[in-house]
Amino acid sequence: MHTVWVLMAETGFIPQPFRLVKSYRPGERKDGRIICDVEIGIETFYKKYVSEAPLDVEFSESRILWDRRLFRSRPLIDLYNKAARFAKLNVPILILGERGTGKTTLASWIRIHSSFHAGKGGEWPAVACGQYTPETMRSELFGHAKGAFTDAKFGKEGLLSKANNDTLFLDEVGDVSSEVQRLLIKAIEEKRYYPLGENKPVESNFRLLTATNLSWDLLVTRLDPDFLDRISTFVLCFPPLRQLKEDIPWIWEQVYDNASRRAGIPHRMAALGKQYHERIVKHLQEHPLPGNLRTLYQVAYHFLAARCDVENGLSMDECVVEALAAINGSALPLGSAGTPAIGVARSFANQEPLDKCIEMSKRLDCGEVEGELRRYLATEIRRIAKSRGVPVESICTVSERTIRNWLQ
Repeated sequence: MHTVWVLMAETGFIPQPFRLVKSYRPGERKDGRIICDVEIGIETFYKKYVSEAPLDVEFSESRILWDRRLFRSRPLIDLYNKAARFAKLNVPILILGERGTGKTTLASWIRIHSSFHAGKGGEWPAVACGQYTPETMRSELFGHAKGAFTDAKFGKEGLLSKANNDTLFLDEVGDVSSEVQRLLIKAIEEKRYYPLGENKPVESNFRLLTATNLSWDLLVTRLDPDFLDRISTFVLCFPPLRQLKEDIPWIWEQVYDNASRRAGIPHRMAALGKQYHERIVKHLQEHPLPGNLRTLYQVAYHFLAARCDVENGLSMDECVVEALAAINGSALPLGSAGTPAIGVARSFANQEPLDKCIEMSKRLDCGEVEGELRRYLATEIRRIAKSRGVPVESICTVSERTIRNWLQ
């Protein structure tokens, strides 16, 4: 039986966290130890998948194991089939998708299904671009020489160097500055670059993956056309969870299991019977899930919090109600207040009925909805016209005067 447990742990059938040890009788070992770690070194795809997370990008969705054998929705099956084809070529891939869909995990999946994998194990070069200024982003990617700037007391190896014969992942690529975009264009084309303060080029045969939660139309306004052309040779669009209703049952199971382990909830308290699992899944399948996997985690954590409320002693039914109530107000997901206009816009985009919008607002104020949509449209048209240095009339069919009226 000991052998069975060791094999199950080594091949990934027992989920983390755990520590595999063997006990000895006193005096049985020369070093006097009675507890020793056990590791027999079986290399499996599952262990590799779990251990090789991006170096700097870690979100809750990266804890979900996207096992293609579990896929049921056509969009998800098609996405990973296409990713498998693209993975074989050293050509940049751009991953589009809403927040919390699983873009980071897809990037990891592409890397380990390609030959652009240094085989070093552990974390790999990645960066969330939104957390850096243009100066620090350049240093992070390209590295710098000692004395290249005021605080550069030591030289630094950049992520491009670490990604040699491997994959570099740029998340939130829409936040990359124009200066860094120009430098990356040269690095992508020539596979070499100059660290800040160096006059000798460094070569790096890296494969580039990028991701963003911005729409294509918005990304076009953010990035230089030459840079966007180079990073989008292949484009993968990760569908939101509301389009993967058939997959929500197994995804919810994984989310709930991850949430209970991360929250440190005892198994007996976290146990969720079939009828409650099906009840939650049915609600999730009918919800727009604005945060995608993060919305599922929100449900899981609220359920666990209610389940562990020993003072009030809530029943399982009450715990489920408490958990689902946490996201019922997020049916109108965009914007600070979740306004009826946002709900109408999302329902229109998804070609969904308006029943929930009317149910939540009791009585839909059509004038308010129309006004808010016009203000959004006016704000965006003015912003784009300003960024391009052109009059609003050149990009839409209304005048600047109409735009002002809409904003008022």
